[in-house]
Amino acid sequence: MRIRTTPLAALFLLAAQGQTTIQYNSIEPNGLVTQMHLLTGMGTVTSISNGVDQTWDLSSVSLLPVGSLTFGTATGTPYAATYPAANWTWAQTVTGVGTDYAYISITSTEVNVVAMNVPSATNNYSDYSKIMEFPMAYGQSFTDTYTDNSGPSTILWSYTGHGTAITPLGTFTNVVKMVSTQDDMFLWNTQPLYPIVMDDGDRILVFGEATVGMAEPVTDALHTYPNPCSDRVQLTNVTAGSTYGLFDTQGRQVGSGSMATNGTVGIATAHLAPGTYVVRVNNGRSLRYATIVKE
Repeated sequence: MRIRTTPLAALFLLAAQGQTTIQYNSIEPNGLVTQMHLLTGMGTVTSISNGVDQTWDLSSVSLLPVGSLTFGTATGTPYAATYPAANWTWAQTVTGVGTDYAYISITSTEVNVVAMNVPSATNNYSDYSKIMEFPMAYGQSFTDTYTDNSGPSTILWSYTGHGTAITPLGTFTNVVKMVSTQDDMFLWNTQPLYPIVMDDGDRILVFGEATVGMAEPVTDALHTYPNPCSDRVQLTNVTAGSTYGLFDTQGRQVGSGSMATNGTVGIATAHLAPGTYVVRVNNGRSLRYATIVKE
């Protein structure tokens, strides 16, 4: 099973004395939200080692902000009625693209995927995919046999390491490494519980510090014009006091500033080389993103 962009291999990690043990009761009941970044350059990183008390130094990687990741209850989500067996969702919102949901069933003994990549590439499990058993300690593995849109398959998940992860977004202790026989590798923060790194074999996503509780709804979308632009781009629906950052496709910040007025604000782009960029606006309560093209 390829989890791909739906990180569900180890939702319930608990730091115990001596080691980090995966437990059901470590789930954050109020849900959580974290910002999502695409890894665009490995820097000096060559591997992520196995073993106890590891230090994974990923501080040299290059990151591009691409959206947000939310874990919460299924109630109120757009497709909850289609998947009544699911009580939780894992949602990834990609700026300018939309949100995909994984619908999951959580009990005190295991976690099962009911459907994933809903709605862009929906994959329904007629025989649910078990992605976690409780409890689970370092060195343990479990096998899951499931049936999805592609038919029956089997996967082995293993808990192969724990330690500290250092990324451009912060330093995280009590992190667990999980790997699968289908080339998935996740590093999971445990206090609270969410992914720090997700490598599905196709791309690598990296996440910052999480906020406990659901994200504040954004009712006004961030729009840009003209897009493509030349020497200036206008941002709409911004508020005075907000700050912005411009990032290139390597994750490097190439511009920043603050908004003095409400409504529509122009930012300079004349200094940018032709190409694609991400603009991030922070109003102190939420982050919004838009993609711009410089001609």
